[in-house]
Amino acid sequence: MWANHGFSPIGPTEWKATPWLPEWLDHHSTPPDEAPARKAVRRRDWRLGADRFYQEATDRDDYLSAGQRDAVRAVGAAQPGDSVICVLPTGSGKTDVILSRAISRRPKQTCLVVPTVALALDVERRVSEMTGEHHDLAYHSGLSAEAKSALADRVREGTQWLVITSPEAACTVLARPLEKAAADGRLDLVAIDEAHIIAEWGDDFRPAFHSLAGLRTRLIETAPPGKQPTTVMLTATLDDHAFATLQRLFPGAQELLVSAQATRPEPAWWASECTDEDEKRRRFIEACRRLPRPLLVYTTLHTSERSTNVGTALSWLTAAGFHAIAGVTGSSTAEQRKGVVRRLNLDGDPGDDLDVVVATSAFGLGIDIPGIRAVVHLCVPESVDRLYQEVGRAGRDGKAAASVVLWTQADARVARQMSEARLIGDEKAWKRWTAMRLGAATGDRLEVDLTAATDDVTYPWSDANRYWNLQTLSGMDRAGMISLDWPTPPDVPADVSDDVMQEIFAAHRRSTAVRIKQSNLGNERAFRAQFRAAQSSSRGAASASLRSAMTLLNGTPGCTNSFLATHYRLHPESGLIASVRQCGGCPHCRSAGGQPIAEKSSVPPLMAGNLTVAARPSLLRLAENGKLCIWTDDDQDAEERELVRRLHALGVLVFASDDDTLALPAGKRLWWERKITELGDDEGLDVSTLIAIRRDARALGTAEALSKVTRSPLAVVLTTRDHPSPFDDRSLLREAWGSSYYINDILRRL
Repeated sequence: MWANHGFSPIGPTEWKATPWLPEWLDHHSTPPDEAPARKAVRRRDWRLGADRFYQEATDRDDYLSAGQRDAVRAVGAAQPGDSVICVLPTGSGKTDVILSRAISRRPKQTCLVVPTVALALDVERRVSEMTGEHHDLAYHSGLSAEAKSALADRVREGTQWLVITSPEAACTVLARPLEKAAADGRLDLVAIDEAHIIAEWGDDFRPAFHSLAGLRTRLIETAPPGKQPTTVMLTATLDDHAFATLQRLFPGAQELLVSAQATRPEPAWWASECTDEDEKRRRFIEACRRLPRPLLVYTTLHTSERSTNVGTALSWLTAAGFHAIAGVTGSSTAEQRKGVVRRLNLDGDPGDDLDVVVATSAFGLGIDIPGIRAVVHLCVPESVDRLYQEVGRAGRDGKAAASVVLWTQADARVARQMSEARLIGDEKAWKRWTAMRLGAATGDRLEVDLTAATDDVTYPWSDANRYWNLQTLSGMDRAGMISLDWPTPPDVPADVSDDVMQEIFAAHRRSTAVRIKQSNLGNERAFRAQFRAAQSSSRGAASASLRSAMTLLNGTPGCTNSFLATHYRLHPESGLIASVRQCGGCPHCRSAGGQPIAEKSSVPPLMAGNLTVAARPSLLRLAENGKLCIWTDDDQDAEERELVRRLHALGVLVFASDDDTLALPAGKRLWWERKITELGDDEGLDVSTLIAIRRDARALGTAEALSKVTRSPLAVVLTTRDHPSPFDDRSLLREAWGSSYYINDILRRL
């Protein structure tokens, strides 16, 4: 037993730990367990001082990264009806981006949609720690019937400022309470965490994620003008396919992407192809005996025999003498999942602690379990996104972790079958559309019967017929031919069980409405050509993602993380949004003798799209072409403090100064301070700005900063009576910068 766990005898009663260098891994004399076992630090400290409004909302003194800072600012500044996508690396505090706005805008309401119960409970715990409030915020199956009803009532009445829920509950039980909140102008924010899975799960596995788009459209249309909810989507990874899906399903009055993607520096990558299941079993047990724990084990399947399933992996561990183990599948209850998270965190009786958890893909999604040191895959994930997300559940504390994939050709076949989405062909789609489009039309809106049948369908009311009709509409939606517009469901009791809620959700999907986007949907040739192109694109994206996963397992020609950084580059219309490479160890870098690579300073966030926050009209009217100069005599500190207060109240959000004498706003309302040299760096987020200039106007960076802020909706310069212009020292700044007012005069006007 000692030898099996990596020890060799050096005497009758003494043993020595030996390096683990299995011949079946390309270790290049690097033990896979060494860095994770000693918890080598991989992620650098990227923290920077937080804005005051963020400190007040979250009780945190620092932003974890520049990406988090800019995402918090963008989400905080987003206007009614806008859409913001935030892509931040794991460990960058994505959820706090939402919570900072939700908490600071109470009693306005926020709906946060999450994919799993465990994540909902984790967010609820964090909110309780931030706010000191200890009532139900998460709607989930573990609540009593009375608690569910009470929570839904509070959403409807406006006394529940935050509800955390699944997409299925949002689209059924909570749909009418949310619509009431929107109609009353109380619903401030609709947020979706782990938003990348909308592209992965929405068509088939969790169709409610696509139904969210229809719900969100209704909420915006129901709300009074100027009080529509803002939409925010959060994720740690985003590729072009998922980005296009989110843009299509959740368009906004203004749209902004904030991205600070960087590959993870914590995991080292290891993979081994096994000849059969027995060899996989032997290597798996060897790895579990040698890798530091706790560790997570992922399988693709729950019970199927086509590949290693949860039950099989647990039986292997039990036979090898492991006892502190547990399994989590799609059928596990919320209480069971919560218990597993608690036991992994060593939070309770030591006798309940867990060493190994075997699970299917949803477990751990978005959950912060900092001590996980290794992830083992006994399968081939059907997409590179799934592989990367699951590997990322280790090392969340910023310390070294190991990723080990043990796979067979049978696993690869299962992955191919899963990646080949059940996409309907253009010929059959045309026949089904011809049957469905006979519904009643009102303007560009068409009522569609999902039980409509072609002549070769025997059972119109069958799940299969409805499934293929829905697949037809989903394909048309992807092709830009229609947009799905799910109607409000019938009243659903708030205390229903999850099973009943799923049945109601499925039954409700017997009909829907679509908005016609193209006038030639009655032309078979045009229909089939466009539909075929969209299906080919979707199928190609899935195939490409699986090919990328297989490339990682078989070995990339260069650094694994360079490959991942390339995969996660985004290509919005405005240009390339790059992903930064960091590496905790991979086959290529080990063979070259390379050391782990981590960025010393925070990855600079990049933006695409545009989000403009204009100042109040009463202030804009005083400016010439968006430029306003206010000048003072010396020793007017009281007037300056009052000016800053009034400008902030009228929509000025950024305050910059070339010295430390500017009186900054008081209170919790949104604003942030910037250095003059930083002005204009966050292109895409255009907000009204005040710049105090008192030093030599020719100082390095002053003219450049003023040139940059001309793009903002309003640029206010505060200076002295005789301050020269940085553009031409023969003139004064107050003569060269838009409309000019003496401070006492402008205060009277404001």
